[in-house]
Amino acid sequence: MTMPNATLPATVSLLHNNLTPSMNGWLATVHNSVNVGNGKLMLHHMGSSTSKDGPEVPQVTSLRFLNIMSADGAICGTVLVVAHTNGTNIYSEDATTMLFHAPMHAVPEDGVLSYHQGACVVGPTQHIIIGMSKGSITAVQYSALDKYWSLPESAPQSPAVGISDLCYAACVNRVVTAHHNGELRYWYATGTGQYINDLIIPASISQAPTHVSTLGPRLVVAYGPGTICLYDAASRELQVEISAHARWITGVSVREDLSQIASVGEDTALNVWQVDPATGQVSLRHSCIVVDKLLTGVAFLSTGVAVTAYDSDELYQVPVP
Repeated sequence: MTMPNATLPATVSLLHNNLTPSMNGWLATVHNSVNVGNGKLMLHHMGSSTSKDGPEVPQVTSLRFLNIMSADGAICGTVLVVAHTNGTNIYSEDATTMLFHAPMHAVPEDGVLSYHQGACVVGPTQHIIIGMSKGSITAVQYSALDKYWSLPESAPQSPAVGISDLCYAACVNRVVTAHHNGELRYWYATGTGQYINDLIIPASISQAPTHVSTLGPRLVVAYGPGTICLYDAASRELQVEISAHARWITGVSVREDLSQIASVGEDTALNVWQVDPATGQVSLRHSCIVVDKLLTGVAFLSTGVAVTAYDSDELYQVPVP
């Protein structure tokens, strides 16, 4: 078991990937509430070891710190992107200022909740791409850290279910969306603000992906039932399938510079996986039981990882040898 290192202002909700790190030492997580107006973001600053309340939000579906990139690949700064049932909010890194709100334009269907979920930055086009519950994506154009405007929605090439996560794969210059039924879809920019879904990886391995990201030339896809798969991003071939957890995978974080993947799940375990950049071979670098609670989020730190647990206000920092 791991002793907690910090206390958050409220308990952490049951939400996939409910912990996100910024490059300047901020960690963000969310407390959702069944009572309207009681949900809120929570932030912890590693440098000062202090926690604070963030803004109140409606029902959050995902949150992620994103580095805003210029067209030549330089990092201009960091924003906190929070998707929810009313759209997406873009905040300053410390969440003191809301810089932009992208509204939810979908017409609600009877008994079906509409929402945004997932976000990534496409540096070459200076877009923030947001996933939608009906399988489409929408783009937000930026020209500076405080200048944003919405672009038209882009529909998939064929009927699709909702998006659970997405990423930008620079190695193939595509946005990759992971859908609730297990499909992976590739999208390319047209130059007009629209994106076209030209390729689909069928749902042949598992359903309910909880995370998708890149690790060098590969896609890392975590599926809820317990597996993590590595795909060659260019050929779209499955290279590795890892039996990662005995129960549902709730959070995944990737560290590109060390070629490592950290995963947590309902089995209370933290696993850190080492990926050989050349061969894609995977080995288990570190494994431990963090605490006897359902884990909800994991984030790489400079010396290890941070972990959150459901219905707990404790933040755990785990060193990784």
